[in-house]
This record gives sequence, structure tokens and C-alpha cells, in this order.
Amino acid sequence: MTLKKLIFAGALGALITMASAVAPAYADSIAYTLTDGSAGDVITFTLLQDPTTVATNADWFAVSTTVTVDGVSKTEDVTFYDTSFDGGLSIASTPETDQILDQQGNQLFSGSTSSPKLLTESNVSLTCIGIGSGTPCSADKYDGSFKLNAVDIPTATPEPGSLALMLAGLGFLGLVMVKARA
Repeated sequence: MTLKKLIFAGALGALITMASAVAPAYADSIAYTLTDGSAGDVITFTLLQDPTTVATNADWFAVSTTVTVDGVSKTEDVTFYDTSFDGGLSIASTPETDQILDQQGNQLFSGSTSSPKLLTESNVSLTCIGIGSGTPCSADKYDGSFKLNAVDIPTATPEPGSLALMLAGLGFLGLVMVKARA
């Protein structure tokens, strides 16, 4: 009777493990690439999907990160705007000053500006807009239009199905060893 209880407990454990292993996976980080098609300029940076903001307002939030512009890296603030502020983003040393670029387009996050969740995007067209106190696009370092790609960065986390299969295999080996001792 003990072997039947052991098999039942092992099967129940494997079933619970497999049921919990199908939870959806979310990206931890998102890699951003902005490309100016006409001039060939490329701007890249990476952010956590649930970023820690350095400044917020009712219609925007800013995140500090390392931004690489045409191969040169520097810490900058990336400011994301909601749709009431024309969407898109800007990159600057501080919001609304020393602008590298100001781009309007889609809102690139869900949730509120105080608790944003960044979204992945593919081939999003962004156009230059003067943001701030009447600053024209020509005041920005880059005043052209950009294409944005924001993609998940794969993590080294095992697939849920692989984890469940490994645990089921270990359970089976345990059963075989218990039976061999009996």
C-alpha cells in the first residue's frame, strides 16, 4: 500500500507542477533602437520593462539610462510622453533641455506616468516635434524622423515546460529507486 501512496503523491506533485508551469512569461528588459533612415543615425538604449522613474508629470515620465548615439555612450534621460502630450519620446541630459531629439508618435507605455509598463514596438514611425517652451526641432541635435524598434531581451530562464518535464523525470527516478530498494 505504501508504493501506491508514493505513486499517487508523485503523480499529484507532477500535475501541480505542470499546472503552475504554464504561467505567462514577461520580459525583464526592452532594447530600443531608433534609426534615422535618411542620415543613417542609430540611437540605442535598454530599459527595464517596469522602469524606475527619475522624474514624472501628469503626461510624461523620465528614466535615466546609458544611451548610445552613433557608437558614443553617455548617460541621458529618456522621457516618454502619453497621448495628451503627443506620445513618443525625447532624449536629453535633463527633460526639456540640451535635447538630442524630440519625437512624437505612439504612446510607448501602458499604465500611468507614475507606474508605467514599457511596451514592445516594431517599426513605429516617429516624427520630430518641438517640445518644451517653444523649442523648434532645429534646436535638437537630430531633427529628422526615426523608426523605433523596441524588443524583448531574452532571459536565460528555462521554459516552463522544460522545468515541468525535468521535475517529472526526477520524480520517476525517485520512484524507480524506491521500488528497487523494496
